[in-house]
Amino acid sequence: MIRISVSRVLWVFTITLILLGGGNLRAADYVERATGTPAAYWSSRVLGGGTLSQGPAVKRPVVSQRVFEPDRTVSPSASVPRMSFTSQEMEAGPEVIPPGEPVYHLEEPESSDVVDSAEIPIEGAYGGCSSGYCEVPCDGCILFGSWIQHLSVFAGAHGFKSTADLGRNGNFGLHEGLNYSAPLGGPWNIGYQVGVQVVHSDFAGHQTLTWYGQDEITEASRAQMFFTAGLFRRPECDRWQWSVLFDWMHDDYYVDSDLLQVRHEISFFIDDQREIGYMGMYGVKDDVLLLREYTEQGRRYLDLSVLDRYAMFYRWHFCRGGEGRFWAGVSGYGDGLIGGDVLLPLDRSLALEANFAYLAPNSGKGLDGQMDEHWSLSIGLVWYPGRPVDEAVSDLFRSVQGVADNTSMMFHGVTRVAP
Repeated sequence: MIRISVSRVLWVFTITLILLGGGNLRAADYVERATGTPAAYWSSRVLGGGTLSQGPAVKRPVVSQRVFEPDRTVSPSASVPRMSFTSQEMEAGPEVIPPGEPVYHLEEPESSDVVDSAEIPIEGAYGGCSSGYCEVPCDGCILFGSWIQHLSVFAGAHGFKSTADLGRNGNFGLHEGLNYSAPLGGPWNIGYQVGVQVVHSDFAGHQTLTWYGQDEITEASRAQMFFTAGLFRRPECDRWQWSVLFDWMHDDYYVDSDLLQVRHEISFFIDDQREIGYMGMYGVKDDVLLLREYTEQGRRYLDLSVLDRYAMFYRWHFCRGGEGRFWAGVSGYGDGLIGGDVLLPLDRSLALEANFAYLAPNSGKGLDGQMDEHWSLSIGLVWYPGRPVDEAVSDLFRSVQGVADNTSMMFHGVTRVAP
């Protein structure tokens, strides 16, 4: 009997407030009053930052009756009652259910396709889940400016063997470099890239020249410098992607050498995650290395040239950022080629990058095969200053191809004797 009396008193009190205009019972007013209180965070979760346009439509269970109780989210002096509304009474806007609201007699939804409100993406989310990246300031932007966000810095370890090693030497060492890409301007979404990489190998010396009878193993190390520049275009509304680059390599080995090549690729996106294409490398400038100055027949030389290569590739773009590729093809001399590369996000602005390539010589095994064989393996870290990896990877003006190295440049050599 006491509960019935209290309930009737609350009904009369509520109706009186409504008639006097003192009961702000609209859902929008509740959200406005909740701003700055703990309820504000809850309301942003339910409403998706104030709008449901950021996520899929939500089917919520229908409340079969209205329930009243004092509002505990406002100050004690403003003991204004509140109530929840059925979906039929809230056609003008999304349904709001304040925290702690008792709900009775829930009806089953029309279908089992119910999306929880916590799954609605909110502002500042990547892929529908809060990453927290937006709260982190741009690394280095205050000191260097926003241009630094187009820069990537990388370093790691490598191993390789090529024709210049004369089938005798293998190289291991460290490398570091940077790559910069940005829009060129104009209506075609064309970008440009400039990059450099320095490679240090053979810290304990090498034995290449002993192949031709030199008595002692040299203690000299090996240093290479690669420079890359070119143009590219990533698709925005279509499916075609291309890149054309110019590569230069300076090799400080037993004899200095300089070689040039043109490298390009063109690909077609099957869908948002799969891509198929063609890539080619073509020599532009060759060099001649003096192997031994005095022999019985005369001087011995190595004619070193960039190896022309033709390959098809298949690339995957991963859902959480990063990508991987596998390729296969042939050289201009009929050698078999396989290779691959991968980029995997590790931390906010750090990613793991690795690649490999192998040339199976057409000359077979033995002395000639050892001379023509080429392989390369590289692994390292990439840093994207000023932005997270997933944002950098999805940038429309991120370079399509990386800076040249011993994977992207291969060589062919022929020894000869001349007076």
